[in-house]
Amino acid sequence: MRDRQEGRNGAAGSREGAQSQESSVWETLGGLESPPTPSGAASTLVNRMMVYLRPGQNLDKLHAVLPHVDTGRSGLVLSGANAGKAMRFLCDIGFDAPVLMDPACYDDRGKYTATCEAPFQIPDGRIEGSSLEDLLDEQLRMGASAALTPTGYIPGGGIDILKAAARIARDLRKEAIFVVPLDASLLARDRFRRTAAVLEDVARPIALILGGQFDPLDQSKQIIPNLRSLAATVPLMAIRTDFNAFDLLAHGAFAGAIGTGGSVRHTVDPAEKPRSYHRRGQEQDQSPSVLVPELACWLRGSKINSFFGARPTIVPRCDCRVCRGQRLSRFLRREHQNEAIAHAVAVWSRWACDMLQAPSMRRRAEYWRNLCQGALDAHTVFLQQMRRMDGLEPQSALKIWASLPAWPVELGSAKV
Repeated sequence: MRDRQEGRNGAAGSREGAQSQESSVWETLGGLESPPTPSGAASTLVNRMMVYLRPGQNLDKLHAVLPHVDTGRSGLVLSGANAGKAMRFLCDIGFDAPVLMDPACYDDRGKYTATCEAPFQIPDGRIEGSSLEDLLDEQLRMGASAALTPTGYIPGGGIDILKAAARIARDLRKEAIFVVPLDASLLARDRFRRTAAVLEDVARPIALILGGQFDPLDQSKQIIPNLRSLAATVPLMAIRTDFNAFDLLAHGAFAGAIGTGGSVRHTVDPAEKPRSYHRRGQEQDQSPSVLVPELACWLRGSKINSFFGARPTIVPRCDCRVCRGQRLSRFLRREHQNEAIAHAVAVWSRWACDMLQAPSMRRRAEYWRNLCQGALDAHTVFLQQMRRMDGLEPQSALKIWASLPAWPVELGSAKV
């Protein structure tokens, strides 16, 4: 009986020690002006909120966003079939900001799931004998600021696959960033501690991509606080994501990259078909997703028009460099997509600039929480203006970002 009691006391003491250490991490980080600089080529990305995009066959999406990329605070992450073409164009015009190339073999186009034996993919058509180092070297030769690993999707329950990838990534060249396309379930509940331990042991910059249908952050309320814990303890950048990049850049991540469309703001297990909110038998909505600054979320142009339909004069106007005072109800057709993308980049780039000018990490986090709380309040205001009870539900992640303390007192998130 005594041994059992001593065992419980020992476990409790171990937990208290870990919590004390984690609290110390937050206390130190909160007073810093900037997150710690990662090793290698990733050091050029510090304090940048980058744009993640597929450039388009004619580079139309690239041309749409380029005028609105803050070269001092941003950059580009290119993926898809035309990434190489886009990189050559950027080199030709002397684009003066960091650029990365994501092989994206993990997504619904690459369709590669990592295994313990082969966590990284060498794309088809390569000459015999091509290696992982060859692929990284190719990105650097083309002008990439750092090289992103061609990691396959790491599925739920794939902790051993993550370990296998991490063992290889640990010994890669200093210009490499370890891409981790991770099923979001590995960041929840008891799995998080094991996942975090593996990533901490890599000791190199990590580009995290969340996987799951719809919004991966919705899988568990623990994911957001656990991600903050990860950002505070490993050299992390969140790519191919949404405003999760803001939350993590405010809590220790060294950089982020926000996707220009829903399909490049997360990824999905290649074994699954990506689902959408489109109902069977319903006509396909051709309107683009539009960032509504007051709400800090993307809504379909058709949704904006239907919600404000009875009172079009209160549709929000936007004063960004793209909209110049026009109302957001104008985005209704497929051909409006590139303008909607440019509008979003112009808006969140201003937010990023404001947040990154904060004098300390703690102040960054306060800026971000205040922005989220303001967006949450705006949902209520719009409903009141329209005399409606529903039809404008805030995203779950926004509610969590607004409700959590701006700066954690301790890193006890994994035991929630």
